This record gives sequence, structure tokens and C-alpha cells, in this order.
Amino acid sequence: MKIGLVNAIGLNSSDAMLEMELCLLLREEGFEVVPIIQSEIGSAAIVSKEFPYRIADMTIEEDAADVLSDIDVVVFLKEATPNVPHGQPKVAREINQKVVDNLVKYSKRSSSIIYISSISAWGGKLASKYQQDLLVREKRFIEKRVRKKCTIWNRKYKNQKRAYILRVGHVMGTMQKQTNDLKRLLEKGDRIYIDADGNLESNVAHIMIIVRAIVMSQNEEIKPGKYTVVNAPQWSWKEVMEYYAPEGTKIQFYGSRGGNKKSIKSNVVAMVWKMAEAQKSRLVPLLTYMPEGRNIQVVNKHLRGESKEAMNNLKRRVGIQLDMFSYNPAPGKVPEIELEGLLKRYEKAMRKRE
Repeated sequence: MKIGLVNAIGLNSSDAMLEMELCLLLREEGFEVVPIIQSEIGSAAIVSKEFPYRIADMTIEEDAADVLSDIDVVVFLKEATPNVPHGQPKVAREINQKVVDNLVKYSKRSSSIIYISSISAWGGKLASKYQQDLLVREKRFIEKRVRKKCTIWNRKYKNQKRAYILRVGHVMGTMQKQTNDLKRLLEKGDRIYIDADGNLESNVAHIMIIVRAIVMSQNEEIKPGKYTVVNAPQWSWKEVMEYYAPEGTKIQFYGSRGGNKKSIKSNVVAMVWKMAEAQKSRLVPLLTYMPEGRNIQVVNKHLRGESKEAMNNLKRRVGIQLDMFSYNPAPGKVPEIELEGLLKRYEKAMRKRE
């Protein structure tokens, strides 16, 4: 069984590591993995692992026809983005449209076509920052086009192509940048403070969940359609931190999106204002006889002196603050995938690679 991993244009470092780890894990699942790359230089990591890669520009019909004819599962891993480095929204749209059309047109008659989208495609349902996001708009366009094109080709040519849209959460795995960044943050001390609601669902997707969803798509264990791919049941941020933190680390959470607890940032601001209010009675008689500009200098200097130690103590407790801590739980249908056994297999495989 051959599986081809396709990207619309050159990958950045984090996307390249996602492609690399998926290639390794899918090969361990028994697939013949065929990365379809644009150049050996731009995909040096793939080339170094001796995968039977193919070089092609997937916007060119002749290239697509040449490399896709024997591929059973096509995984569209990364789209051209409307932001840098891929240029303007119009350019990205033209690239993505050509790639999708060629994937559907030139893949095998009975192939599975899987688009690795993102939970960000849920837009404002996930986080307000995604309400008007250009990349979110582009992802939704690709999702619709993949499904539409497969439907048209199946009706016209009696094909059996299956379209899957996997809206993937925050990918965690040994080779993933955000996983390693988080581990480094969690290794900074015996007690770690996190500005998040520890009980909030995290939208984390361990990479083995993605691999399993791809395998299930090919085996038709799940019907063609759109899925939210996250750990099931969802891991809370508390569970995520406890899994990745060094043994013995004490983790303390601050704040919740709708609860009574204040975030660390709010505590800092409140403390400064409280100190300023407390010192007002001491400063006012002195400032009365000073020019306005000098007043400001005295107040700032006084507050700096009074608050320096307290502020430093609080800074040491600020800990980890990440934007994704505030996301809503991703909606949508989640494939039923048992993670515990997959994690054990994954951890065992990682120990062998070390």
C-alpha cells in the first residue's frame, strides 16, 4: 500500500518535522511511504532517511500525472498560505486550486484523498483571533474544493475516490517543535506556574492519533467526511503538563477564562496599583510644591524602588503563558481512537531510536 505525502510549496521547519515524523510512523505501520517533494535541497531531511521520494511540482498536470498514478492514499499535508513566504491571497488561491484539482484528477480511481487541515478552520468558534484570518479562509476553501472535486469525479467517471478532511489540533510528538519548546519551559524549575485553566480541554492531538486517523481512512473504518482530530477523550491542560513535565515537578495553574481566578498579568497590574494607592498619602504633600514634570519623575522612581522586589518575586512565578491556552474546545466529530495503547507503542519506538 503506497501513501504519498504532498505539500503545495516549500515547508518551513515545523511543517517539515511534521512531515518527517508522519513518514517515519506511517512506514512503521506498514505503508510504503512516498514523499512528493519539490527539491532535494528543500527536503534534505526526507532525502537523508532514504524514503523513495519523488520530485514534482503539483501545480503542473504532467508532474501530477507522473507521480500519482500508483498512489493509494494521498495526504495533502500543507497548503500555500496567503501570507509570507507564499505571497498574496490571490497567488496562494491559484496554487492551492491547481494542487487540489490535480490530486483528484490524477490519483488512482479508488484512492483516499486526505487533507490535513487545522482546528483553526473552525474560526471564531475556536478563538476570536481566527474570525477574519486569511489562512483560515484558505483552509476552508481547500476543504470544500477537495470534497466537491471528489464528488464530481466520482459521478462523472464512476470512480470511488474518498475525501477526508482532518482538522488537526495542536500536534504533539517527539520531533515536533511546540512539544520540545513546552518541555524546555517545564524543565526550568521544580515548581512551574501556568497562566491557564488546568481543567480546560486542550485540543492537543498526539501525532499517533493523526497516524491512526489516516490508517482508519484508508481501511474505511471511518466514512469520508470532515473530522476534528484531537486526543479522545480530550486531554485537559493539566493532563498535558503532567505528561510532559519532568517527574517531581509541581505545577500550579492560574486563572480561567470565565472563573473567579485572576490571571498572572492581572495580578501584576493590581499589585502595582495597590502600591501606588498606599503610597499616595506620603507623596502628595511633597509633590504639591514641585513642577508637573518633576512630579512624574519622583512618582516613577518611588514606585520602582518600592515595587522592585515584589515585582521580581511575582515575575519568578509568571511561568508559562501561551495563546492556545485560551482556545475553546474544538467542535466537530472526533474519530473514536484509543490513545493509551498507541502511546505505549510510540514511547517504546522512541526508546529504540535513542
